[in-house]
Amino acid sequence: MILDLSKVLKIDGYKVIFDDIIDIGGVEFNGDTYHFTKPITVKGYVQNARDILQLHADISCSINVKCYRCMDNTQEHLSFSMNEALANKELPDEEIIQFEGARIDLKEIVINNILINMSMKHLCSEDCKGLCPTCGMNLNKDECGCNHETIDPRFEVLKKLLDNN
Repeated sequence: MILDLSKVLKIDGYKVIFDDIIDIGGVEFNGDTYHFTKPITVKGYVQNARDILQLHADISCSINVKCYRCMDNTQEHLSFSMNEALANKELPDEEIIQFEGARIDLKEIVINNILINMSMKHLCSEDCKGLCPTCGMNLNKDECGCNHETIDPRFEVLKKLLDNN
């Protein structure tokens, strides 16, 4: 999604409004691949505020992710607003996104904001039972026959005594 900012750069207070979609298949982050189920919707504007361009956008997307507990695929819907400062010249401020020329591609900025705003642990449902720690069965789909009785390690010696009798 490339924006032409030539007029915005020349006129203080000038605003460019945009309403577009970004269609990407997936993105890799922290060893996981996130697949977007439909194009990312991006609506907003870029406005000149004394040589610093203010980017405001409303983002909406749906991502296929793996449930943190049961590892099943689930879908996460995100809808949020982002605000960024842009400049096409070198400035010492690390918070300002630098770009060259009069055009900027918002794709990377949008994707970075999506990754920042999405939760780190995705759940298929609030009451997800997860996987059996012994056999690995998905406990949402079926019960396993594993013994889930836990014994305090301090009393394990006593249990051995009872088992011998």
